[in-house]
Amino acid sequence: MPAIAFMHIGDDTQLATLMVRSFRKHNPDFRMVQVADLTSPRIEGVDEVVRQAMTDRSVMLFRMRCFAALSTDEPTWFLDTDMLSVRPLVLDGPDTGTAVCQREFGKDAIFNHRFGGMDMSEYAGRTLGSIYPYVGCATYLHRSDFWIDCLADMEALHPKFHNWFGDQDAIRNVVASGRRPVSMLPESRYACLPEHAPTGELPYIFHYKGQRKPGMFQRAGEEGVL
Repeated sequence: MPAIAFMHIGDDTQLATLMVRSFRKHNPDFRMVQVADLTSPRIEGVDEVVRQAMTDRSVMLFRMRCFAALSTDEPTWFLDTDMLSVRPLVLDGPDTGTAVCQREFGKDAIFNHRFGGMDMSEYAGRTLGSIYPYVGCATYLHRSDFWIDCLADMEALHPKFHNWFGDQDAIRNVVASGRRPVSMLPESRYACLPEHAPTGELPYIFHYKGQRKPGMFQRAGEEGVL
């Protein structure tokens, strides 16, 4: 049975609840797994919560540790919580056991190396796509060994990347290592930004990252999962 795994920490459960409801609607047979710290609430509709202590506030590093520790023996989609399923989720193309989300939107824009007050001068003047060709919001795996490799890579990065962007550095580096065959999940189909919604066939998933969150509630209402 396929599974959806996601991290939710904190008291505000709105986005995660909508995400789970949307997948329950379109993929009722999927198993839903939440990873979390020791105190965050269980999200309505999940089958299992896998908890571990969060020893610091490096959110992305904590998520990577949770994903790496999750024992999977079934195809599992690892997703962000600001996403909505809008039709049954399937893997297009051959199943190599590992698939990452290939960036398509904004990839030619110059990367903001001062994002969030960070100093990422090593990436100054480069395009987003040349630095981060993969988006960390959607990944498909049969086993956790990919995350174990990503965790080792991420822990070796400068600590400034542990709270933000480091997961994308690690995914890029592990894919580039060539240790395993990796398939691509086109962002336009598996993490489509709503402003890029196609006029024909819907994507599998809409992604409401950043300032797009209000649109997630609107779409959830249209989907009947609000």
